[in-house]
Amino acid sequence: MIVNNNKLLYIYFSPLLETFKRFTKSPMNQHKYFIYLILTLSNCLFAQEYAAFEKPVIATVIGERTFKSEDGKKYILQSDSEIEILGRGYNKNQGRFWFQNEECSGFISFMWFDGGKDFREQDKKTASLIYQIKNAQALKEIKEEQEAELKAKQEELNLMKNECSYSINEIDVFDKVKVIRTSAKWIAEGLYIILYAKGSQKKVVFSTIDLGCTSPNKNNRSWVKVMLENDDVITFYHSGQLDCGGFELWGNLSNAEIVRLKKSPIKAIRLEGTDLFHTVTEFDWPNFFIDQLRCYDVK
Repeated sequence: MIVNNNKLLYIYFSPLLETFKRFTKSPMNQHKYFIYLILTLSNCLFAQEYAAFEKPVIATVIGERTFKSEDGKKYILQSDSEIEILGRGYNKNQGRFWFQNEECSGFISFMWFDGGKDFREQDKKTASLIYQIKNAQALKEIKEEQEAELKAKQEELNLMKNECSYSINEIDVFDKVKVIRTSAKWIAEGLYIILYAKGSQKKVVFSTIDLGCTSPNKNNRSWVKVMLENDDVITFYHSGQLDCGGFELWGNLSNAEIVRLKKSPIKAIRLEGTDLFHTVTEFDWPNFFIDQLRCYDVK
């Protein structure tokens, strides 16, 4: 008995199609549900290794052909005998077509039969469906890769937030006091912060794009203003040497300022050199001070 595979597909997918009609009242919903429907179709169709035609095509065998089924049995397809072509194969069966007759079924080359105009029309539609399914799967895989990459970056960032990494962590050989310097941390586009301490003296170092020189001179002293989400503003003035090789401001940091910085995330930072100023309002790490000021307490 020949089973019409398309009837089974219709029974399986007709509830989905009815849902599609009710759900797709807006263009956005149409797009979302179309992708869902394509992926659902792919799960069914790909399980059987061929995409089914809308209806079977009666084709004529060209010449006498010896067909070997998957279980190893051999069958003779008589020349000019009729077979039903049910669909186009893909993946390992790409370029072949699923057929059946009263004795056997399986994949054969398109060179074995003549399906006429009806076959060509059905095959064109099915090839388009396979393309859409594969394209939807590729988009799904890209999205999954992007989500996995984003998750990995977020985990890496969370790990970085929860640990203190130091480029210097030692006792000064002459002054016999503890010296620490954290690794530069990226908190926004082109903006890095380093925490530094020597004994009880603490400093915070801001590095960003070229703003001219970083000056300690009273007439053009460089500064950085940090505004928090609670609208508190803390100002740091450059306490290091005149530096015209790039903007790197060393600001003194008191215990009272540490308490203030821990109370709220960063809202904005403005940095001013001798030539230019730069304002940052978007941050990858707005909780930097909340997370990292504890790194001064290294043992």
